[in-house]
Amino acid sequence: MASITDLSPCHYIPIDCAALVAVGWLGEGSEFTRGSVSSEFFDKLKKLCADPWQPVVAAGYHSCELCQFDAPRFSSNIFIPYKGQIFVAPVGIVHYIAAHRYLPPLVFIEAVIACPPIHSMEYKKALLANGGRSLVKAAIAPKIALTSDGFTAG
Repeated sequence: MASITDLSPCHYIPIDCAALVAVGWLGEGSEFTRGSVSSEFFDKLKKLCADPWQPVVAAGYHSCELCQFDAPRFSSNIFIPYKGQIFVAPVGIVHYIAAHRYLPPLVFIEAVIACPPIHSMEYKKALLANGGRSLVKAAIAPKIALTSDGFTAG
């Protein structure tokens, strides 16, 4: 997984979408703000990360580079539409907050609290209203996954 500075454009996702903004892409050597978050935010974030909507298939896992031992692995991302942007965070953001006291930007916290349930029509409408038409189209198209012998449709 790439380390990306918070609130930078997120080009890691292989879909052309100018609205994508990175949050929580932490790796070894990343500098990040530490602090506390509200239980309201954390509980909502956990719920969103439990079954995230995925417009693309991840090929493999990422282990937390901040942990010294027994690092958890994850591969999915969450897409949070809000105020003309779509924040993209690895689902490992829950771990980063709980174990490493990562403090996401306030605008991301606001976005998570305002986010409709992931598999609702309101969520899909919010994606479209915030610049995510190419994400929605990609989610409808056949999934492509990278394997050791090349690309295969899924």
